[in-house]
Amino acid sequence: MRRFVLALFVAIVAASPVLAARIAIRIDHGVLNGETEDDVQVFRGIPFAAPPTGDLRWRAPQPAPIWTTARDATDFGPICPQIPREYTKSLSQSEDCLSLNVWTPNTTSPAKLPVMVWIYGGAFVNGGSAMQFYDGTDLAKRGVVVVSFNYRLGELGFFAHPALASERTADEATGNFGLLDQIAALKWVQKNIAAFGGDTSNVTIFGESAGGMSVNDLIASPIARGLFAKAISQSGLGLNEVPSLQKAQQASTDWGTAMGVTGSDAEALAKLRALKVDDILKHRATETTEGNIAPFIDGKVVTGQVSVLFAKGDIAKVPYIAGSNSNEASLAKAIGSDPVKDLSKFGDALPKVRAIYEANGKLTDEEFGRQAFGDSLFTAAAQTLASFVDKAGAPARVYQFAYVADHFRGKAPGVNHGGEIPFVFGFRGLGFLGHFASDADRKVATEMGDYWTNFAKAGDPNAPGLPEWPAFSTASQNTLVIDDTTKAVADFRKGQVGVMTARWGQRVGMTAP
Repeated sequence: MRRFVLALFVAIVAASPVLAARIAIRIDHGVLNGETEDDVQVFRGIPFAAPPTGDLRWRAPQPAPIWTTARDATDFGPICPQIPREYTKSLSQSEDCLSLNVWTPNTTSPAKLPVMVWIYGGAFVNGGSAMQFYDGTDLAKRGVVVVSFNYRLGELGFFAHPALASERTADEATGNFGLLDQIAALKWVQKNIAAFGGDTSNVTIFGESAGGMSVNDLIASPIARGLFAKAISQSGLGLNEVPSLQKAQQASTDWGTAMGVTGSDAEALAKLRALKVDDILKHRATETTEGNIAPFIDGKVVTGQVSVLFAKGDIAKVPYIAGSNSNEASLAKAIGSDPVKDLSKFGDALPKVRAIYEANGKLTDEEFGRQAFGDSLFTAAAQTLASFVDKAGAPARVYQFAYVADHFRGKAPGVNHGGEIPFVFGFRGLGFLGHFASDADRKVATEMGDYWTNFAKAGDPNAPGLPEWPAFSTASQNTLVIDDTTKAVADFRKGQVGVMTARWGQRVGMTAP
């Protein structure tokens, strides 16, 4: 009987994917218990900084705690406080949110693997690393270690109330707390990723929208130097004006006044830290757009206009990919923009601009505005920043993602903002697309995942079997257009991009290459 019970117990354990798949790793802070899923080892909810609560609210991230017993790392940590959206409403959230996740195919081989660190988008007010379409499994299965993390959002992440200056040391960065969280996560990677099989000298940062902007900010930030070796900015803008410290301070002061924060610095700090998160979010819900929170020039993390720092070569000189999608104007309403009304900004030059856009045929006002919106914020930005990176001496590449998944054909004039993300990560966890994905969709997803991981491995996305992706330079302006047929296109939207870079140059007093 005892032999039968023992055999039954062994059989049950062997059949249990949870019990059979547990794996432990020791890092600087203690032992983590993760699990293996689909031949990839996954560790979730790992603290990379102390909880930014109480007196640490609106302070730079502090060191993560130490734990003395093995810590369960099978569940995502809560996302940072935000107004729930479609893809985050089912996720728990907390001000104690500074955690990260690791997917690795290998923790035993002496060969170190490239590391890809993902920075999510969401207008700096939404998002989180637990969102279903950021699953790193499919990328990890290509032979890279994938890391994702949370960073503070909204007023909790980007806040420049003058009272904060009274408590910081002279060398302490403050205000851009979300970016400081990103830097803290990258420092954690440098200290700990070797335990997961990762190569600390071969880290690629990649992100989309606000995450892509963050990539550009980190490239330009002097305090992020040496924390990564390559960078990919997906729909990361780049020619946008970065708010000044004075503007950020005024906005934060006005916000504080609306929340009842007045008095001396000490009184204001006490009132700020006594605010309930729910009340902070209720006030955020009164905002009509998502475009009023952003990194600003603080003098330490962001030292100037990011586009100008790129132009001057005052950046980390690392291999760089930048690109955008074919219908970025899908973002317009969310940021309070009207692409047709925005055409008035061209003033007297509008007829000349329209003539450039209509070189191949007449356009409706809606189509003209749609294209101009995408070019001004995204297409021109990707090409211009790439040219600055090339000028600084690092290889750069540019893409335009125009492949519309079969299920969505005829429902939009192109690929919406963020539409490339499932093709980078694969369709795992994406029932709304994965269930309907065609063979053609999966072929494009395979290409995108291969390009991104090839770049992470060697700084060059090319490999046998993939359409060639040439470098982008002032002399050879090649853009990889990913569509039904993926191919490099020379001088992609040259006239339209020229209009937008000229407008940028007028604003900053510089000329793009």
